[in-house]
Amino acid sequence: MKWKDFRKRCIRWEGTTVNVLGLVEVIFGLVLLVPAAFALYFGEDAMPFLAPIPFLLALGSFQYLMFTQYRTFRFVNGLLLVGLSWLVMFAIGTIPYIMSGIDPIDAIFESVSGITTTGLTVIGDLSEQSTSLLIWRSMTQWIGGIAVVLIFLYFLPKVGHGRGLFYNELAGYESSDYSHKMRDVARSFIMIYMLLSALNFIFLVILQVPTIEAMCLMFSTISTGGLFMFNSSLMIYSDAVQWVTIAFMFLGGTNFYLHYRAIARRERGVYRGNSEYRAMIVWFGVITVVIFLLMLQDMIVSGKPTDARSLYEVFKDVLFTTVSLGTSTGFYVEDYTLWPAQCTIFLMIVVVIGASTSSTSGGIKIGRLRIIYEYIRAGFSTLVHTNSVYSVKVDGRVVEDSVIRSALMVFVMFVLTILIGAVLIMTGGNDLLDSVGLSISAVSNGGMGFGNFGPTGDFAGLDGWIKGILIVLMWMGRLEIVTAAILFTPGFWKDVWLNSRAKRRGRVSDIGVRRSGRRM
Repeated sequence: MKWKDFRKRCIRWEGTTVNVLGLVEVIFGLVLLVPAAFALYFGEDAMPFLAPIPFLLALGSFQYLMFTQYRTFRFVNGLLLVGLSWLVMFAIGTIPYIMSGIDPIDAIFESVSGITTTGLTVIGDLSEQSTSLLIWRSMTQWIGGIAVVLIFLYFLPKVGHGRGLFYNELAGYESSDYSHKMRDVARSFIMIYMLLSALNFIFLVILQVPTIEAMCLMFSTISTGGLFMFNSSLMIYSDAVQWVTIAFMFLGGTNFYLHYRAIARRERGVYRGNSEYRAMIVWFGVITVVIFLLMLQDMIVSGKPTDARSLYEVFKDVLFTTVSLGTSTGFYVEDYTLWPAQCTIFLMIVVVIGASTSSTSGGIKIGRLRIIYEYIRAGFSTLVHTNSVYSVKVDGRVVEDSVIRSALMVFVMFVLTILIGAVLIMTGGNDLLDSVGLSISAVSNGGMGFGNFGPTGDFAGLDGWIKGILIVLMWMGRLEIVTAAILFTPGFWKDVWLNSRAKRRGRVSDIGVRRSGRRM
């Protein structure tokens, strides 16, 4: 019997949300087999990973097979699906931590930090944790990086409203011409994500990085997550490993649509012809040079060696830090909190801005700022030439008003959320620099704070309620603020209730009402 025929015989109810969440549960149930296998191999306790698998596979299979997707699934239900999908992933990701003896709030924090690819951690001494748990910790970032593709480009197009829902994440102007082929492009994105991951792993193995470390480093790099197996991050690795990591952090922070065009479509010159990509190179380069000059000035004043080797090491460390923070990865090779105070300001700006749209990085994104800049420039031109009409153009294309509004909303919401988060964190007795740094890092999914919460800071000592605030901020940042904010509005829940009520009267419901007998 063919799979389609088998599934048609299994279907009993209609419920898009239940169906999709079931698929998420099945995927996570299968993924948990990986750390479980490593636990058995290393002679560690495999139960934190094995215990949830039967439940997830049974419940997820039941949901996926017995429920079908309702073809009149509305936009409001799509938003609810996005929120619930992330919450389900957070909940599943938390289970191995709790079963390994980690405090529940810390377990939730690690799960959310990994799946949102933020990279903040509240685990003090990583050497005390089992290797299999650290593998799971790294894997959650890789899953989180690809989750944006699965949710915004695959699941939601299947219910008919994907384009509108993932537009905030794909606000780049280069993403507008494939809306009619979202599902095919999503598959290509996933294959490219896996290809870059495999290449990263191969390079690390060639450079003689131990296999397990290479795998965890790969999981953390291409996803721009930053959680790794050691408290010292990449300080212990050779220059070659650090240069490879710089390259793949940059690739992870690049618009994946450009990777798709270059690899899947084999188009030449796509990177060179994209203004956002060029702007990202220039931006990271300028910041690196500025900070390097500040470091050089400090070296001269303090009498430190300025020979060629010392200058090379400083430049490499500055470039690594700039790319790491700019792509919201969070690796480090040097404690940048010890650098001149002016460097902190530039690094904070780098974290807030982030890298490219349609990438695994966080932050406002360079593409959005480019759109806002062109909008402001067009506005000034209109003021000077009152009888003329100027369109906002990027790379020779007219940017739609909806894209401009989205860019402006995300920018404003990012700034407001960072300010509100910093104020809340300050109420816990933290100073201004620490609070702003933590808020920026959480909202921008940056992975490293500033001040006392820099690369070598102790996040484990934070109060439980502050960890809770950071958990919410990380989740909101991953959903580009606006989508998450909508879920907290009374109007949204009113629409959900009205839609559910209308479906009940029509004898169909997204939550799951008995099928009426007609073929979907």
